[in-house]
Amino acid sequence: MRIIVSLTSYPQRIESVHMVVESLYRQIVTPDEIILYLSLEQFPRTEDDLPDNLKVLIGKKGFRIEWVEGNLKSHKKYYYSLQKYREDIVITVDDDVIYAESMISDLVKGYDCFPYAISARRTRMILRRENGLESYKRWDGNLEEYAKVPRMDLCAIGVGGVCYPPGARSESWFEKEDMMSIAGNQDDLWLKYNEILDHIPVLYVLPTQKDSPIRIGNVGKNSLFCSNINGGNDHCASTLLERLRTAQPSQYQKWFYSLMNWNEYAAQKRAYYSNIIRTDFDKEKDMPIYLYGAGKIAESLLDQLSELQLTNHITAVAVSSKEENPSELKGIAVKQLNQIDRGKRFGIIFGVNESNRHQIETTVLKECNYCTIDLNTQALTKYFDIISGWK
Repeated sequence: MRIIVSLTSYPQRIESVHMVVESLYRQIVTPDEIILYLSLEQFPRTEDDLPDNLKVLIGKKGFRIEWVEGNLKSHKKYYYSLQKYREDIVITVDDDVIYAESMISDLVKGYDCFPYAISARRTRMILRRENGLESYKRWDGNLEEYAKVPRMDLCAIGVGGVCYPPGARSESWFEKEDMMSIAGNQDDLWLKYNEILDHIPVLYVLPTQKDSPIRIGNVGKNSLFCSNINGGNDHCASTLLERLRTAQPSQYQKWFYSLMNWNEYAAQKRAYYSNIIRTDFDKEKDMPIYLYGAGKIAESLLDQLSELQLTNHITAVAVSSKEENPSELKGIAVKQLNQIDRGKRFGIIFGVNESNRHQIETTVLKECNYCTIDLNTQALTKYFDIISGWK
């Protein structure tokens, strides 16, 4: 079984496509063929319209260009290869990304584990509301907790690379007139619609390395992205959902009502990150845990723990002196250190800056029987970055 990498481009981006191809040459798992599909409408003089930095790559390491009639826009990256190479693995990529060396190996590992699923290194969670789909802007893409499990509510996003296993396609995928009239600029959504029809799940594969986007001013794709994200995708998704409801009512019912609504999804997201932070508390069981400090840092930390419903793990807020501090902070009692039984072992979470922390550890806590509890600040930060993006 061969690995075919398929992509397309257009005149405004063609000057940088050589960087994409060269990144495909550097893959840990090397493809058997790399095919760039270009429209004769956009490049009427064929190779004479291409930059030298791309022409010199033709014929090297399986790279070639196929010239096609008409212009199927971004759909060209899969339309021809998925029909021609039905017995092979086809990986589609975008023309504005320098791919990490592990891109193909990431996707092939996903295929090896779940050969019936479509593997993708970037996905979005499709959410529903009462009478339709949630706005595309709210289809969250921070999905590490959903990795390695094939799901019908995930939409593969082409920019990260998408792996199509042999046979994962039917003739409805290639209905050219409907494809272009309904989803001319939304290949990801058209493909998802057909995956639902064919009962093919999507597997989110966590990238082991980061890709590097190629930025060349505000060319067409950026303006297209803005158009899609600000209503284009919503209109397309709504049209495809109605098409599914009309053509396949039983399948529509099964798929649509399996989706999470916004509140259900947000609750699951909160529970996931809450469980991560809870393990930090559970490392030191059967001892009181104090948050040291009553200033802005401590207050912010308590806000975060409250959002994750974890403040019940805090016995009290500890301070050196209560003279200039409140009697409670966010509903938790503030205690002076001399009120704590410092002979018994206790845990400390520091809600102060590093210089204050060092001073406290070398003076106030020097003779105390305590252990430091370092919360997973990376997980905390990520969760609150996600929910702030929602707002």
